[in-house]
Amino acid sequence: MFKLNAKVNKETFKLAMKECVKKAWVWDNKENFTSAVKWKKDRILEIDADANFEDENEFSESAESIDIFSAYLNIDSLDENEKEEFLKRWNSAWDSETGFDPELFAGETIEDGNAFGDKVREYFDMKNIIANDKRTVKKITVNLDEMKFFEAEQKTKELLKEDNCEYIYEAAFSYDNEKIRTRCDVLKIKENKHVEIIEAKATTKVKAEHFFDLMYQVFVLEKCGFIVDDICIAKINSDYVMNSDLIITAKTFGDQAKEFINQLGKIKYEEIEEFVKSDFEVEYDTTPIEVELDKLIALDYLTYGSNAKRPTLKDELKMFREKFDLDQIFVTLSNYLNIKSENGKIPEFMHNKKCTLNYNKDRAGNWDHGFNHDEYDNCYHVMNWFDKNEPGFWNIGKFKRALKSHVIRNSKSPYFKDYESLFEPSIVLNNKGESFFEKNRIAKRMFEVYDLKKQYPADESKWRIIDFDNIEWIDNLLNIYKDFPIYMYDFETSKWAIPRFNLVNTYYQTPFQYSIDVIVDENYDYNKPETMHHYSFLSNEQDTDPRIKFIENFIKDSFKHGPGVYVAYNKSFEQGVLRKLAMMFPKYAKPLAYIIQNTVDLMDFFTSDTKGTGRPAFLIYHPNFKGSYSIKKTQPSLDPSFSYNDLVINKGDKASETFRKFVDGRIPKAAWNLKVKEGMLKYCDRDTLAMVVILKKVKELVEAYNGKN
Repeated sequence: MFKLNAKVNKETFKLAMKECVKKAWVWDNKENFTSAVKWKKDRILEIDADANFEDENEFSESAESIDIFSAYLNIDSLDENEKEEFLKRWNSAWDSETGFDPELFAGETIEDGNAFGDKVREYFDMKNIIANDKRTVKKITVNLDEMKFFEAEQKTKELLKEDNCEYIYEAAFSYDNEKIRTRCDVLKIKENKHVEIIEAKATTKVKAEHFFDLMYQVFVLEKCGFIVDDICIAKINSDYVMNSDLIITAKTFGDQAKEFINQLGKIKYEEIEEFVKSDFEVEYDTTPIEVELDKLIALDYLTYGSNAKRPTLKDELKMFREKFDLDQIFVTLSNYLNIKSENGKIPEFMHNKKCTLNYNKDRAGNWDHGFNHDEYDNCYHVMNWFDKNEPGFWNIGKFKRALKSHVIRNSKSPYFKDYESLFEPSIVLNNKGESFFEKNRIAKRMFEVYDLKKQYPADESKWRIIDFDNIEWIDNLLNIYKDFPIYMYDFETSKWAIPRFNLVNTYYQTPFQYSIDVIVDENYDYNKPETMHHYSFLSNEQDTDPRIKFIENFIKDSFKHGPGVYVAYNKSFEQGVLRKLAMMFPKYAKPLAYIIQNTVDLMDFFTSDTKGTGRPAFLIYHPNFKGSYSIKKTQPSLDPSFSYNDLVINKGDKASETFRKFVDGRIPKAAWNLKVKEGMLKYCDRDTLAMVVILKKVKELVEAYNGKN
């Protein structure tokens, strides 16, 4: 007899199956979360239980990478409006019928999911209308989205008895006194209790968590006596470009834009000089914005992965069940979730060194327990407490968190300060008996600088902030900046799952703002704005494609002082935005291509290029970088008098979400002009000023080094 000790909601199930039961336990309910917060505050356990994103996504402009756990711990640092909005979303997320989903906590993600869900329902309404034209017995579609779970469950039972329904949206089912319960985005009704489940996901590909999502739904419906004939994911077709004849023949939209620029060849300034000096205007596209549902939505029956021969989701589930007993998995997970933190006592399983209960596939596609694939003590979700702000193994960039966990768990200390070398016997070796750091340039460079700081705490000149062994690399990079003018530029973008404007595809990074600082000679001083020239643009219109005026103003401002050196920080992002603009607005492709082809990356002083030029990482490294090359770390480390802390808008994702709210009408025009616009301008302006600071400070460091040698 199948019976659970504690309820198992869908989101908890997905977290446990894909990642870790400890993470699932923390997010299962508010009481567990509160206990975890206390253990972290009391310095007992270190909790890293947020949305699953890797360290190398340092420059993600997406709100999906929000560090929710830390955000909650620092809630008192928010202003009253931010705090109120955070708590509103926070409490609403905990009230979700399927459980708290950390990855859906970000506002944009929820909105995109809801918007795509609406389009999927429209799509199946359309399919039903077409089918009704060909049959004598007409069928209906019913949406239960507005109903609470119990009401929706009763209505689902009624509709299934009436036998006149083709699709039910948000059909509700439960079993074992609601210890397991689910709602189906789209349920196709067939005869004799046969059904199909379609799960809507505002994504362009099927992911592992989607498979476990459907696994849970199938399990509940089967317990309720239904036969699930098929399962699939309704996803977004990334090749669909709104109101465009463009056919994506390359691997991605971005790849096609790159090919487009390459076909233009090298652009000479003489080719574009007359145009960029003219008073041109970019014309608006007046074509009505209408989403073609049959092109936007794709039904994917294949499981996750990139193998062209991968099985269907249905066959994947069959293979999983041939090896594992789903009843037993639910019982085991329920038993874990039934463990309470009594009197603040930490459940024993929270000390497990490996992620417990998760399942994944090997390279051959065979299912197994995750820990059977793991050679290391790799659970980073819950560990004994350590200070992540103290320089140590956790700060090493491009070093997987799973490996960081193993090193920290099995070495003398997590901190650099407790070692004389990265190759001490007290630091655990890999499974080949070799040091994890023998070939890790980043780790060795970080340790070198930290160790020198430890020896000479008051003399920064001895910290080897400049990598003397690679001074030629630094000199070569600095030579790029000997020519003037230098245009330091930065963009802000927003994105929508459902294309918001013509000539965009899903999640298109739509530029709405830029800042440009122009250095015209060597006498510039970032403390004296009059020694430089500044230009900026921020779209100020609602329901209007911001790219039109963006292109017009950006091209004009980028040649105000003639052609020059164009500088971005993490140039791949800005170049990607410009390439897509050039492809979709070919009339302006050549001046945009000129900027693309002459853009250099200020971040090259910090990042590596091991596959190309061979440039090593952290030619410039300050201990306050703490392993990061984000401009939010590098610039304040080189000059602490400039930071982002005084800004109302102080993160790219915050700027992106704010503009999106404005365009969608959730921030009134009056409020935008009165309160928001100034903060948006200051944030983007600060990014380009930060770039000027970095260049100046790097030059000063090198000059000081050359003066001594």
